Amino acid sequence: MTYEPRLYPDIVRDLLTTLTGGTVAESLRAPAGDALIVPDLLRNRPVRRVSHLQGFVGTVERPVPFRFTSADFELISTTGDDSNKDAIRFRDNGRRPLPNTELTINYYPVRSNPAPLNDLNVGSVIRTLVETIAFELAVTYQHLDFIYKSAFVETAEGRSLDKVVALVGVARLASGHPVAKVRFSRRAGDTGRITVPAGTVITDDDGNRYLTQDELILEPGESTRDVMAAGETPGTAEVEAGKLDRLEVLVAGVDNVSNEQPSRRLSQAETDDELRRRARSAFHGVVRGTLDALKFHLMSLEEVKDVSITEEPNGVAGEVKIDVAYFQETPEARARVDERIRQVKPAGIRVITGAAARKRVSVRVQLTLAGTGLSGSDLASLKAALQEKLVAALNATPPGGSVRRARLVALVMEDARIIDARVFLTPEGGAEAEELTLAAGEVISVSTPIQFNEPQTELAITTTVDVQVTAVLPIHLTPGTTQAQATEAITNAFNSHLTTRASDAPLTLDGLAAAIRDDSRFALIRADAIITVESGERFFQLTDGVGSYAPAPNERLRNQSLSVEVREGDV
Repeated sequence: MTYEPRLYPDIVRDLLTTLTGGTVAESLRAPAGDALIVPDLLRNRPVRRVSHLQGFVGTVERPVPFRFTSADFELISTTGDDSNKDAIRFRDNGRRPLPNTELTINYYPVRSNPAPLNDLNVGSVIRTLVETIAFELAVTYQHLDFIYKSAFVETAEGRSLDKVVALVGVARLASGHPVAKVRFSRRAGDTGRITVPAGTVITDDDGNRYLTQDELILEPGESTRDVMAAGETPGTAEVEAGKLDRLEVLVAGVDNVSNEQPSRRLSQAETDDELRRRARSAFHGVVRGTLDALKFHLMSLEEVKDVSITEEPNGVAGEVKIDVAYFQETPEARARVDERIRQVKPAGIRVITGAAARKRVSVRVQLTLAGTGLSGSDLASLKAALQEKLVAALNATPPGGSVRRARLVALVMEDARIIDARVFLTPEGGAEAEELTLAAGEVISVSTPIQFNEPQTELAITTTVDVQVTAVLPIHLTPGTTQAQATEAITNAFNSHLTTRASDAPLTLDGLAAAIRDDSRFALIRADAIITVESGERFFQLTDGVGSYAPAPNERLRNQSLSVEVREGDV
């Protein structure tokens, strides 16, 4: 809730209006739209005169209080009877209030009881008493305003501020407290953003401890930054330049720390502004009683994926709504969340808990694979890996978050075997799309298995073409081996070798000789061997050490004719 003290002129005005039989501080709602503005009917109608009308002008983001005059509005009758005026209308050429803002009106009804006191001239007894009461009320309002402001870090002063910051363990640095300016330096090669939290401890070789007073952030490109550090206690010894050179807890990305100048003692106590700035950093580290603490503690539970916190969900001060997104919602998980909320929530705050709504989403993936694609177990393994990636990425989307097409496509195309991809999402009861935005308090539940369309390939596979191969292979037989036995062995090896030839494994006579070699039964006469390849209207002749043929992806080598010639002589 907020508090605004009433000012002396407003109090005097309302007291005098009440004393003379008028109606004070009646509230109306300014209607929306640019058409004729007629607020609600006045309660004590018919009305004789409006003495005060105040509202807001400007913009919704920055409303400005404004007192409207008779140049801006007029008193009218909604029934058409001018003797029975019951509403106000803002003039077309006058100032108009912001739509749906509150108007405050003082007015005099036509019928009212006679005022027992009517001497309201300045200096009269009645006027003096009224102004005296108004002055005392205004002073009381200001005292209440001071008390209200004393409860907040931004507005508390002096001893009140000391008590507020003491709630998070911060105390004002008194005169004589040792302080030093400390420089943090980035480690060479580290290019990221480095955060050094407030309260980081730096020591010297004698164990004197100094704590940083503010959070320090080294942005990318910044090599060094300075921050003030204060001694742990008023009695902490002063240190010479360069002595504060070690961190009690190492900070990632920080290479070294040092004080370029010797420490000094404060000549006067810390000011309110300095204390406020230091206390704000301390509030971020509070582990109880704040919204940040609630979210931090709930997110630390392994059952919780994300947390969304809404203050005053029903417009009621003191209420907080927490929507929890679970990895797997179980009674045990809900019990752990409820217990953690009970431990961390601020005293006197009502927490409304609920599980994030789950939006079931079906996924369809269209892939374009490199080359001629994959098949069999390789394709199944690729699909399984992609499903695992996509399910994890989608389930990690926070409540109210968005799923972007580029993010999903980039995730799929991390595999070098994929040259293009499209991922389609179909929410339950919705249309298929490549992007999706969740409502507040809503998370994704992916329907598995994911559907994969038949993959396309970079190189379209056309009808297979048979390429005819003819070979003349003269041989010498070993004793005891017949021509039929040698021919059968060579034919089997020859056919098998042709099936293994591809664009990266061309057919050559040397390769064939190695494939059919069987020294126990025959020996190939390589100098006289010839292989002829017929591809369409082209012919290729392969001999010993000369020529090769690399079949295209859609070509298949076939044995058209194999002639095994036995020649006289020993192997």
